[in-house]
Amino acid sequence: MGLGVLLSYLLVCYLFFYCKCMEGYKKLSKEEDLELEEQLKRLNKPTVKSITTKYGDIYDCVDFYKQPAFDHPLLKNHNFHPEMKPTSTPRRVSPKKKSRIPKLDYKPVRIGLEGGGCPLGTVPIRRTVKDELITAKFHSELHASKVNPLDVPGFPGVHYCFAKSQGAIDYGGVGGTLSVWNLPAQAPQYTVGRIKLRNGDESIEVGWTVNPGLYDGRMHVDIPVYIYLSHQEHASQSHCYNAQCGYVHLNPNIPVDSVIEPVSAYDGQIYYITLSIYQDAATKDWFLKVFENGTDIKIGFWPHKIFTNLGNTATEAEWGGEVFSPPKIPSPPAGSGHVLISHEADTARDAISANSHIVVNNTIMDPPDGVLEIADDSNYAVFDEGNVGGDIHYLIFYGGSGGAT
Repeated sequence: MGLGVLLSYLLVCYLFFYCKCMEGYKKLSKEEDLELEEQLKRLNKPTVKSITTKYGDIYDCVDFYKQPAFDHPLLKNHNFHPEMKPTSTPRRVSPKKKSRIPKLDYKPVRIGLEGGGCPLGTVPIRRTVKDELITAKFHSELHASKVNPLDVPGFPGVHYCFAKSQGAIDYGGVGGTLSVWNLPAQAPQYTVGRIKLRNGDESIEVGWTVNPGLYDGRMHVDIPVYIYLSHQEHASQSHCYNAQCGYVHLNPNIPVDSVIEPVSAYDGQIYYITLSIYQDAATKDWFLKVFENGTDIKIGFWPHKIFTNLGNTATEAEWGGEVFSPPKIPSPPAGSGHVLISHEADTARDAISANSHIVVNNTIMDPPDGVLEIADDSNYAVFDEGNVGGDIHYLIFYGGSGGAT
């Protein structure tokens, strides 16, 4: 049997088992079904306006005070408001170095809703149906477990290529400029480019993703911005995507799961998104921001009270990629989807996290002790270039062609 035929056979088998797995996952008990109905009520709130995107997604403009976050048991009695912002903004104090690589010919992606977005005092929440909620629950648990959905012992499905900060210090934030790529993946596979903060078992990560199982099976159409949360309080809400567990949205024009476009082309135009997570030094809440047109735009925040460990500080920061595939099925590519070779990495071809930084004592800085390069399979790689100067600052390459089993 030829290799191509074998891989095709394995893919068909895996899709069959995935469908069977999802079919079994959707066989809910009466109690589970009632809980899902309650979750749908919490997610799909009364709306003052609805916006349909060209991809068919419907975003309801919901009163700020009626968004799903405030159904979280720890946020029932809050004093949040639509104009929430950090009490202070981290600043970079290190001098700018002369760049040792050519200036990047990068362009920012377009994000946000067309037509002016939602009215002031409201926030965009993606309309959700029951099957999507079941799928989101499945994929959040899959992402949390770091194993395959078929529950086959000894076949971890997640592969990594990321840089991790070093040093026993308290982190008050992480940020980076990520080039955005569209890569092939079949549900339940996924591939992501992200930044991440962690303290023990709790983490916050944001970035771009190709996840056809989570996003309606559209494989080569949209690359949504995503956020993923893992925390220890209230086990039933311990891990989730986007606006489903305690994340408070602020921006009326940019949903957290909005499509971003255009995407980068290998040996062509490169597009990027600049994301950051900063902790308010006074309140300890974690704010999500997008840098666009020279301005930090606040998107939303995670209240510190929904966390245990991250309610105080973060102890690790990461930049890079992650992929998932079921056992014995070649994993999807990461980064730009091409082989990454040491000393030949190219900003016109390979995925990057530029301006990779942390926040310590409200100050933006490079990782003070460098980073650890972590790639768990030879099909993936990550290279730390350090501070290359100019507007790029701290540069990290990551990616790979996939194919790990």
